[in-house]
Amino acid sequence: MKNLSIASFDPRLKIILAATVGVLTWHVPVYALSAYAFCVLLLGITSKAHVTMGWRAIATYCYFILLWAGIKFALDCTPLLKGITPNYSEALQAAGILALRLSILIGIGMLLATTSSARQLGLALSWFLRPVLGKRSWEPALSLALMIHFIPLIQKTFSQVLQAMELRNPPRSKWQRFLLIPQAVLRICAQKTWTQTIAVAARKLDTPEAWNVSFPLRLHDVIIFLFLTIAATAPFILMQM
Repeated sequence: MKNLSIASFDPRLKIILAATVGVLTWHVPVYALSAYAFCVLLLGITSKAHVTMGWRAIATYCYFILLWAGIKFALDCTPLLKGITPNYSEALQAAGILALRLSILIGIGMLLATTSSARQLGLALSWFLRPVLGKRSWEPALSLALMIHFIPLIQKTFSQVLQAMELRNPPRSKWQRFLLIPQAVLRICAQKTWTQTIAVAARKLDTPEAWNVSFPLRLHDVIIFLFLTIAATAPFILMQM
C-alpha cells in the first residue's frame, strides 16, 4: 500500500477487510465510527476516488444519506403513543449516527469499486466460492464483474442523457423529464449490453479457465491487513470487556 494507495492491494484481503469494517460499523461506538470515516475519507482522497467517481455521483450519494437521516429523524420525532413527547436532541443524534454509518458503508463500496478492477474483484469472488461451487464459481464471478463494470457506465450514461436534454431538447416539465430520462438510459444501456456480451465472448471470459487464477499472497499485504483488522476490531473488543 505505497503512499496509502490501495490499488495494488490483494483484492481478497480488501474484500475481507471491507466486509469486516462493514459489519463492525453497526456495532462500534461513535468515536470508532469517526475514526472509520476519517480513514475512509483519507484513503478516498489519496487514491483519487472522488475523481474517478465524479462529483455528480458523490452528490447523489450525499443526497441518499441525507434522505435516510431525515427519515430517521422524522420517525424518531413522531410520537407513536399518546402522551409521549419526542426528544429532538436524541433524535438528531440518532440521525447523525445513521448518516455516519451510511457514509462509511458507501465510502467502502466506492473504494472497492475505484481501486480494484471488475476483473480483480471477480477473480477474488471466484477464489472465495471455489471450495463451495467448484468449477461453477466463475458464474457469480462473471456476474459481479459485469455489475461493477456497468455501474459507472450507467452513471456516465445518466449524466450524458441529462446534458443532452438540457442542450438539445425543448423545455419540458419535471414530470416529462422524470419519465423520459429512465427510458433513454435503459435504451442506451440495452444497446451497450449486446456490445459487452460480444466482448465477454471474444475474451473467453465465459469459461471456467478464465477465472481459475491463483493469487500469491504477499507478505507486506498480509502484514498491513492484520494491522488494519486489529485496529478496526479493537473498539468492538474493548466494548465487550
